[in-house]
Amino acid sequence: MKIRFPLYSFFLAVLAGLIFDISATAQPFSLTKEEMEYYTGRWQGERFPDGRPKVSDDIIRRMRYVSVTEAWQILNGMSDNEGQGAISFGEMRRPTYSNQYYGGFKMMREDVVICGRASTIQFMPYRPDLNAFIQQKGDKEGRSRGQYVWGIDQLQAGDVYVANVCEGILDASHVGDNLGTTIWTKTGNGAVIRGTLRDLYGNLGVDPKWNVMVRDFRPQANSSNLVVGINCPIQIGYATVMPGDIVLGTREGVVFIPPHLAQRVVETSERTRLQDVFAHAGLREGRWTAQQADGGFTPAMNEEFTQWLIKNADNMKKFFEDEPEAAPSPEFIKAYAKERMEAAKARPQQR
Repeated sequence: MKIRFPLYSFFLAVLAGLIFDISATAQPFSLTKEEMEYYTGRWQGERFPDGRPKVSDDIIRRMRYVSVTEAWQILNGMSDNEGQGAISFGEMRRPTYSNQYYGGFKMMREDVVICGRASTIQFMPYRPDLNAFIQQKGDKEGRSRGQYVWGIDQLQAGDVYVANVCEGILDASHVGDNLGTTIWTKTGNGAVIRGTLRDLYGNLGVDPKWNVMVRDFRPQANSSNLVVGINCPIQIGYATVMPGDIVLGTREGVVFIPPHLAQRVVETSERTRLQDVFAHAGLREGRWTAQQADGGFTPAMNEEFTQWLIKNADNMKKFFEDEPEAAPSPEFIKAYAKERMEAAKARPQQR
């Protein structure tokens, strides 16, 4: 029997081939656009063309004033309520985002915060047969012969380059001042490298705001590794990092904030920041005890705090003399004061 192959089926087959070719990557563990959207499915906002979550610039700007301690504490209390499986050995309990922090890094500049959207890359120790097939696919895609630049080539403005360099084979460093200059030029941001950095003084000369968190500094050049994934899930220490996570790196360490939780982290931090500024003033004036200031507001203190917010919403920066930009916006403060007033009305009146 003759098999018919309708013209539209032919076009569908060609289209499927094109889609497959577009989404193909030279690395076995890179995510296609569809996979990226699936595995970051809690995020419902804007995305890059490759599917990576694109948290707003405003949230990232505000995140720079959140402490790593605050961010981790907030995440450690957060949980998704759907689709959770067993954590380990069949155990079922409330899982939180507790594995998003890692410390023990050295910072090139201890006073420069690293904050932006994660663009990830995963290296592994060199293996000739696997490397050959990865390079063959890379050649077909028009990539350079140097796999160590593949993740850097596709960085976007505002990205933080996050690399797991398998601890650095023989402590050979992944980034020197040439690649450092490239990363800074493309992103205007920093990098977090689970590996080592070379050309320290050359990197210090790239730009006063260019900063890197690394395991250590070493003089050797990059060697004996291969790239198995770009913009894929990676491990940094004992933290799981997804492409599009918000990276917040300071002297305290680095925390990787899932995109769908970034706004909650920022707003929770800003509320706490306002409460702390108010409480610290009362402590200095000797009006309150340490316990009251540390979360034990009395009803009278709560009322005074709300009125203080209303009164100072438009000139809150004067209370943040060391870093005025850390003051939340007037719109946020007014909304927070309104929220507090409505909550006070809903509470039963104390006698």
